[in-house]
Amino acid sequence: MKTMLMCLLICSACCAQHIKPRPSFPGGYKALQEFIEKEKKHPDEALKKREAGAVYVVFTVDTLGNIVHPRVATSVSPSLDREALRIVRKMPKWIPAKEGNKKINMDFTVIIRFYAPPVPGEIFLKLDCGLPKELEAPADINKIYDVVDTMPSFQGDLMTYLYNETRYPAIAEGTGASGHTLVKFVVERDGSISHIKIVRSLVSRSAIPIIDSMTAEYRQKAKAHNKALQAMDDEGVRVIKAMPKWKPGKYHDTVVRVSVTLAVPFKPHMNSHNTK
Repeated sequence: MKTMLMCLLICSACCAQHIKPRPSFPGGYKALQEFIEKEKKHPDEALKKREAGAVYVVFTVDTLGNIVHPRVATSVSPSLDREALRIVRKMPKWIPAKEGNKKINMDFTVIIRFYAPPVPGEIFLKLDCGLPKELEAPADINKIYDVVDTMPSFQGDLMTYLYNETRYPAIAEGTGASGHTLVKFVVERDGSISHIKIVRSLVSRSAIPIIDSMTAEYRQKAKAHNKALQAMDDEGVRVIKAMPKWKPGKYHDTVVRVSVTLAVPFKPHMNSHNTK
């Protein structure tokens, strides 16, 4: 029993060391998004051309918290790229990443979204189709709702969080394994995350069946592929579990518990943008 407990402790310590604390904006993802929205100005040139899209900016946070060498990884247009870089360069010092107790340099990616304004004179029709019947009943604060009139929301840019926090498992490197793990969870009334479970796993969809007619080499590759898929499913759960609190959902004016389903993406080399 003591041996088993010791093995579990060693395993936990190894896992903890594998997940390095990321660089963070002072105040977290919510504060980061608020800063971006406050500073963001849609350039006149881009407005005239109705340019819109998401600019991905990669930069290094050094051991002092400085932003070093910001560069555009995914471009939209020259004017929007310049504006995204301007916002990043104006940011205050970040909290550096750590490996153990040592501060380290590490890359981070922010996604800055620009939306095209409506065309002058354009008419938008809003159809009122009514709410589902379950919303006609009085609010039940103990019930877990699948749909409410105000759904829960991540406090920040959700894709920025997933892009930086999801780790492609080391065991998956070289296997070419990729895909999405579909994870369902509940956003509680205080915004915390609970009841996390995989509703569509990579293992169930993409695992290679091991059969007797396989060659030894192909059998080995199939087993490595399947282990990679399991590691990605486990990582999907970890990323959701590590999320900061959400803004909870509302049934009319009452804060209630709401279930959310999220796809956590995985692809080879996905961490090459943010490791140093």
